[in-house]
Amino acid sequence: MPELNISNEEGIACITINRPKVLNALSPDFLNRLINTCNTLRLDDNLKTVILRGSGENFSSGADLPAFQTDLTQDPQTTADLGRLAAEALSSLPQITMAAIQGYCVGGAIVLAAACDIRVASENSHFFIPEIDAGIPLAWGGMDHLVRLVGATLAADLVVTCRKFGADEALQSGFTSRTIKTENFEKEISKISKNISQKSNLALKITKQQLISIRNGNFDSRNDAKSMLKSIADPEGKNIHNKYVSKLK
Repeated sequence: MPELNISNEEGIACITINRPKVLNALSPDFLNRLINTCNTLRLDDNLKTVILRGSGENFSSGADLPAFQTDLTQDPQTTADLGRLAAEALSSLPQITMAAIQGYCVGGAIVLAAACDIRVASENSHFFIPEIDAGIPLAWGGMDHLVRLVGATLAADLVVTCRKFGADEALQSGFTSRTIKTENFEKEISKISKNISQKSNLALKITKQQLISIRNGNFDSRNDAKSMLKSIADPEGKNIHNKYVSKLK
């Protein structure tokens, strides 16, 4: 059974962590597959959004430590850096990315979710970062992502105490953008992704590049006017723009 499943239709790609027997724990093999999948998806100009989710009832229980221990004895530096490379592959995708979180989202899984542009969670979501309890620091670039999203004080609290938090605190802290009733989760994820897929491809890609530039600290708002004019001149963008304006008359 493949550790990663991918579907791609109508401008929406869905990457599914497919290890339900171990609560979708992240193995080195999965991370390698995720990196390769992202490298393929970034070349698809017709793709508008990429969803990362887990199979079954959980997003992911984090790093598969037994699997990592085996690989660390063979190539420690490469294996230890796989999570960072996977998070960067997600973060740098030219498409809008969304983590669809339900059930457990633990440790390294929080890092992968944080690397996405949008994070939505079901009411039954449970989060915690147990790395320091396991005697290791949070890696994979996770601290950088957390500080950016929730601030240095809360990030330090969550990482150092390893305490659990739920969907409500994830929303209040700014880690997620919305909480979805568990029974409506599938329907709402589909609704959100379809909503994004109906928007101008060029406008979405420009927006994603803006997000990447802001994260990298090199955003320049002087480019905004040029980007706006480019989008309006684009055939798809022009059609969407004209339809929108006509509704205002």
